[in-house]
Amino acid sequence: MVVFYAPWCGDSKASEDYEAKVEAEFAGKIAFYRLDASELEEIADSYSIEKYPTYIFFRKGKVQRGTLIEPVAEGEVRNWLELQLRRR
Repeated sequence: MVVFYAPWCGDSKASEDYEAKVEAEFAGKIAFYRLDASELEEIADSYSIEKYPTYIFFRKGKVQRGTLIEPVAEGEVRNWLELQLRRR
């Protein structure tokens, strides 16, 4: 799972705390990465990232459907990840 964020974005900063909790909860099941979209614009553009944070789930190098854009709560991220794990 990749979180596209921008260090200047208030929502990206706010999401760091609950991302750490969710990452610990899903340890061993999901690999978490944060990508600074303001530094790596070409990569962000290739995934049409327009808002931060944006979460994209990959399986075997392929983007899975259901991108999560600007979540506001830990539970929202947790539910989305659980849904991604159920999809095969």
